Amino acid sequence: MAAPDPIVLEYEQDVNTAYLSNLERRCGGYEIDDRTHWAPKIAIGPLIGRVRMRYDGDDADEEFYVAETSADLDGLEVISWAAPAAAAYYGKRYGAESGLKVRRRFVKGPYHGIAGYVDEWITTPDGAEFSTPRTGSSAPDADAPGAGVSGDRAGGHDVLPGTEQELRKPRTSLTALLRTLQPEQYDLVAASPTESLTIQGCAGTGKTVVATHRAAWLTHPDRPEPLKRVALIGPTQTWGRHIGPVIDELATPGTVRITSLPDVMRTIIGAPERRASSDDFIDAYSAQLGTTLARIVNAQRAADAGLTPARAYEVFLRTNKVAIPPSRRHEFFGWRDTLPQTYDGALGDRKLWPLLAYLTVLLVPQATYDHVIVDESQDLRPLEWLILTHLNHGAWTLVGDIHQRRTSHSARGWKDIRKLLGLAAGDEEALLGGYRTTRSIIDFAACLLPGSAGHRAYDVLGEGTPPVLLDARALRRPLEDLALDQAERLSAAHPQGKIAIISPLTRQIGVSAQKRNWAKGTDHYWSQAGGRRFTLLTSEEARGLEFDAVVVVEPAAFKALAGDNGPLYTALTRANLELVVIHDRSLPPAMVMHLRKHPLS
Repeated sequence: MAAPDPIVLEYEQDVNTAYLSNLERRCGGYEIDDRTHWAPKIAIGPLIGRVRMRYDGDDADEEFYVAETSADLDGLEVISWAAPAAAAYYGKRYGAESGLKVRRRFVKGPYHGIAGYVDEWITTPDGAEFSTPRTGSSAPDADAPGAGVSGDRAGGHDVLPGTEQELRKPRTSLTALLRTLQPEQYDLVAASPTESLTIQGCAGTGKTVVATHRAAWLTHPDRPEPLKRVALIGPTQTWGRHIGPVIDELATPGTVRITSLPDVMRTIIGAPERRASSDDFIDAYSAQLGTTLARIVNAQRAADAGLTPARAYEVFLRTNKVAIPPSRRHEFFGWRDTLPQTYDGALGDRKLWPLLAYLTVLLVPQATYDHVIVDESQDLRPLEWLILTHLNHGAWTLVGDIHQRRTSHSARGWKDIRKLLGLAAGDEEALLGGYRTTRSIIDFAACLLPGSAGHRAYDVLGEGTPPVLLDARALRRPLEDLALDQAERLSAAHPQGKIAIISPLTRQIGVSAQKRNWAKGTDHYWSQAGGRRFTLLTSEEARGLEFDAVVVVEPAAFKALAGDNGPLYTALTRANLELVVIHDRSLPPAMVMHLRKHPLS
């Protein structure tokens, strides 16, 4: 790719400087009638790109810049990323037939500066890319900066310039990715707010990026009829803190609620944070139990206008009129006999929260949302979906990977989930590109899934470093010591990045870490003198997170469904660049078969 034209680059840098000055002035206060008025929150960041196009019926081309925040720079128009016209810059389906001629993508420099640009012609070049100074002839040729460029290539697929460089930066909490928001991702982010989406994506395809940016887009004031209340629901509180910076930066303040499903239920029923004690029984989360509870509420209301969730729970403990299939009723009644006999007693059992929350939403009106987005949707159980239907009076965006399903209690596919929500049958949208994990890691993890279910169409990070496999028995070392050795090594190799140990054996590893003078902090974080650090997680706690390097300890100990290794697959695919697997017991059969065919170098 040829170097940018220095005169054009200098011009664009001057425009960027004027844009940043405009934002800074608007961030300040202004005085009217001796009172200071403060402008709404304005995100400060450089220009993202530029577009030239001709709308139907116009006699001349129109040019505009795209940025995080809109502005008018003395006749130079800057639109926000959420404005409808931004589709010309981002959208995969926006081509020459729309009037689009050329896109310019800016390369971000230090301190909100612009370090370069790449031009992408959509039509046959017809002169200078934009009405800005150029050196030499006004007609671009094959060697002109940006002429005919379509960005980085990954196996023949268009990828935005600078994507690989951004992905190789050390991992932090998720931040706004407007500069590298891929076309396939943008089209889902900006899909109709009134139509429900189901989005299937393998590990590392950017599902959480789509979920977070869609929440911000739905509420953005530059979009027609922005929504006022959007719920963004994920698996854990740690996930919520991980994605929080995106919403803080992009979303209209006060419009997006970030929460986890346990927090949703705890808020509904006012439960304390306690451990689960009842059996993990399939009908405790089933749609049939939901039908039973709805029947109880409808019947009891006729005789008891002041029916409360507590009294409805007591009726549930006694009724024989249940919607459970006859073949499972004996087992169901046996399970019910083990439950606390009072509502207050049941509140202390986290596994009963879905039951109690559904009784509550049937009886007590709840605050509702204009749109609900669920990340890691494959893990919600039928009764939990029924709870959410009482909180949403708009459309849904359901994001997940059905191959990472973690429990037999959850729906088996997107069709079943849409049916639970009362949505029309429809095909799911697919995310195809791999933007987070290297191909060597994803191919290794995919051996746990049927066929090619875990593979992606292309991987921006390329092949990468093969996973490292360590046999603790052969090395005659305890698992915990090997894991901590690797955490130290990887922390030194990625001094600005994030390292994780993921295992069902977190308690044993934590004890060993304390003996080796590691200090435990918040959010499962461990640190040591000299700046070494890692995060110690179970597979459940690691959902939705990403790390530069991951140590997975004892694959055989991960809870698996029959023929389904979803929790282990999740753990393996949290790594972006390096993966170490340590085992003492025999490896899962699927992994053994893969290693016979594809030995690790």
